[in-house]
Amino acid sequence: MQIVRTSITYGFYPFLLAATGFLTWNAIHEQFDLTIAFIGIAGARFLLLQAVELLAPCERRWTIDWRNLWRDIKYGAVNFLTLRGAGYLTALISIEVAAGNPGLIARMPLLVEALGVALVYEFFQYWFHRLSHEGTGWWGNLLWRIHVAHHLPDRVYLIMHAVAHPINTLIVVWFVPLSIWLTGVAQEAVMVWLAFRGLHGLISHFNVDIRAGWFNYVFVGTELHRYHHSAAMDECKNYGSFLTIWDQVFGTFVYKPGANPERLGVEDPKAYPESNDIFRVLALPFGRKLSVEAMDCGVESRN
Repeated sequence: MQIVRTSITYGFYPFLLAATGFLTWNAIHEQFDLTIAFIGIAGARFLLLQAVELLAPCERRWTIDWRNLWRDIKYGAVNFLTLRGAGYLTALISIEVAAGNPGLIARMPLLVEALGVALVYEFFQYWFHRLSHEGTGWWGNLLWRIHVAHHLPDRVYLIMHAVAHPINTLIVVWFVPLSIWLTGVAQEAVMVWLAFRGLHGLISHFNVDIRAGWFNYVFVGTELHRYHHSAAMDECKNYGSFLTIWDQVFGTFVYKPGANPERLGVEDPKAYPESNDIFRVLALPFGRKLSVEAMDCGVESRN
């Protein structure tokens, strides 16, 4: 069993990268319908990751239980079936609109285009995410109330990704087509980007002991994103969703090899509704302004 766990810790992530790269390249090379290929890769990857997480969890204290599963289903009904579904819809639309679209880096080599659109998207996503934590004034307070739903859970695992406010999801999801329209990249480049972005979106919440080594200085994985969910204000950084470059450039990169956060969630859980109380959580953006003391996991003084 120890051999299996060691293999997962050091070998599973390189395997996922290689498998995603191979399947994506094969879909492009064989001229498959890229929309169908995207759905197929995403579905197979989710099933594999879910099976591994159930068999070899990193932290038993973060393992999903029936109460949290029911919570995730409720948020999933709000997000996945409506706005989370819109996320996949915009991803699929983006593959289509990329055909023949002129832009900043159109007609460049495939990998250059994929990297370019990823950097543009990550820039938008990074600053929206960071301002949702560290923004000041009434608008910073509002952004945090929209975003905090994702930070109320005290454990991180694969399908917990669904716990988010639909307004937050609706805003972020349109950064995808915006980035593609600005860069003008080809369908194939969009396919490469979305395939690898989708992989890291899943494993960022993966409750499995994965050691990515130097890959952490390129991609956002489980070792980094766990610290984004830390309840300690000096640790909950790492605002990137796929690439770590903007965190490194702007000084919000947190990496502690081989260590896990002591506690996940928000600094003062009593200042918020319980994450299972979905109606009160979803009402947060429309209620009264949160006190400075409640605005944890961000700058220490909000007004």
